[in-house]
Formats: sequence, structure tokens, C-alpha cells
Amino acid sequence: MLWELIWIKVIKYFVYKYIYCRLRNINFKTEKMNFLNQTSKEVNKVYKTNDLSMFNPIKGNRPTNPMHVRKLSHSITVNGLLQNPIIVNEKMNVIDGQNRLKAAKEANSGIYYIIVKDYGLKEVQTLNLNQKNWNKKDFMNGYADMGIESYKKLKEFYLKNNDFSLSNCVSLCSNRDSSGFDASNKFRAAYKKPSMIKEVFNEGTWKGSSFNLGQDYANKLKLIEPLYDGYNRSSFVNALIGILKNKEFNFETFLRKLKIKKLDHCVSTTEYKSLIEDIYNYKNREKVNLRY
Repeated sequence: MLWELIWIKVIKYFVYKYIYCRLRNINFKTEKMNFLNQTSKEVNKVYKTNDLSMFNPIKGNRPTNPMHVRKLSHSITVNGLLQNPIIVNEKMNVIDGQNRLKAAKEANSGIYYIIVKDYGLKEVQTLNLNQKNWNKKDFMNGYADMGIESYKKLKEFYLKNNDFSLSNCVSLCSNRDSSGFDASNKFRAAYKKPSMIKEVFNEGTWKGSSFNLGQDYANKLKLIEPLYDGYNRSSFVNALIGILKNKEFNFETFLRKLKIKKLDHCVSTTEYKSLIEDIYNYKNREKVNLRY
């Protein structure tokens, strides 16, 4: 009899505890929803579709990343529909999520999406800069696809001279030894601040000064390759661009001297200029100043 009373009390305790917790939980959720209703509002609706043909790539956006698409496609196959919605504008141009969209197509899956009006390429670039950074090549391809002439020519130049880095190609086509931008008043201030130089290129306002002269410089650099394997190093390229503009410098003479005197790797453009000057003046009675 005593044990029965004890068990009844124990059972009552747990029943009351359960009811109490349930009531507290209900009150908590109610209070939470009331708080959200007072402080939050609906901004964008999330839609779902299986018709992926309704979406369009935005002109100027960077290409999709095949490796990333492959991983996302595998995730969809294993785990189902991606919960992260893509962002599109009112024209159904994809602002953010082109890799997710392509992965959904490959996995024959639907997708969630949000419509944000008046978004365009600038917002694409901003979103990508805050996620996986756009590099210089992404900006070049984007502005070239938009039809900006200087970037189209730069892309052609880069593809033709792919043994040079894109930064080197910018310098070669700009006839600048380091900044990569022309000497117009608009950009002179940028020379003093590398961050401003990058900003000019990323904004799509870069102008190449001479693509033909750039190709001539590139051809000369390629002639040095059999004599020096660092012919395409940035510091060497920048050094030679500056020296080639010196009227007293003869490139054929330099090539001939380079077969006699070895050119070693240097850390900076200044060091390369000094070494090139030493090689050029080898056995010369009258020394030529090439550093300044």
C-alpha cells in the first residue's frame, strides 16, 4: 500500500512537471511570435520553381566555377533541394547564385529564389566581393563581355600573350612601368595610392594607352626568354618597360650584351634596372644612365 502511494505521487509529480513545461513552452513561443510581429516585417518573398529555363545569366558576370558546381550538384543529389535561394531581378537575371542554378540544372532539381528589383551588374560585383572575391581576371572578362573596348582589347592581348600575368599585360598595354594606367590627369592621383589603381580597374574605367606598343614590348621580352628564364617576372617586366622608353637604350645592343653577361634574379624593379644598366654598359667607354 505504501509503495503504491509513493508511485502515485511520483507519477503525479512527472505529470504536473510535463504539463508545467508544456505550458511554459507555449507561453514562450507566443511571446516570441508577438515580439517578432512588433519588430519585423516581410521584405522579400521566397519562391520555388522547377522551371529553371525562366532564369537568365546577367551580362558581365564572371563564369561559373566548375568545381563548385560539381560539389553543389552532388550535395543536391544526396541531400535534396538546396535551401539557400538564389537572387534575381525583375527580369529574372541571376544576381547571386549562378553556381547553385547550374548545379540544380545538372541535378534535375528545383530551386528557391528571391526577386529584388533594380539589381544589376554592380550588385553582382558587390555581392561577390563580399563572398568569394572577384580577381582582376573576373573584372576583365566581365567588362569585356559588356563590350567595353579597352577591356576587350586587353582580353585579346592577354590570351595572345598568356605567358605573362594579367597584371603584366595591363602594364604593357598602358605603357606604364608599374601602375598600369595612362598618364591622363584623371588617373595621376591614383599612382600615389595602389588601392586607387585597383579601384579604377575594378570600376571599368581603365584605358589602355597603346596596345600595339604593348605587343612590341611583349615581343621584345619574349626574345629575352632563351637568355633569361625570368623574362616574365613582374619586377623585370616593369623594369624593362621603363628602360625601353629611354631614347639612349638600344634593345639589340642589350640582347648582344646579355649573351655575354648573365642576368640574375632580383627582388625589385629598381634592382633590375640597376643590373640591366650594368649589363648594357659592359665594356662601354661612355656609360648610359638607364635607371633614371
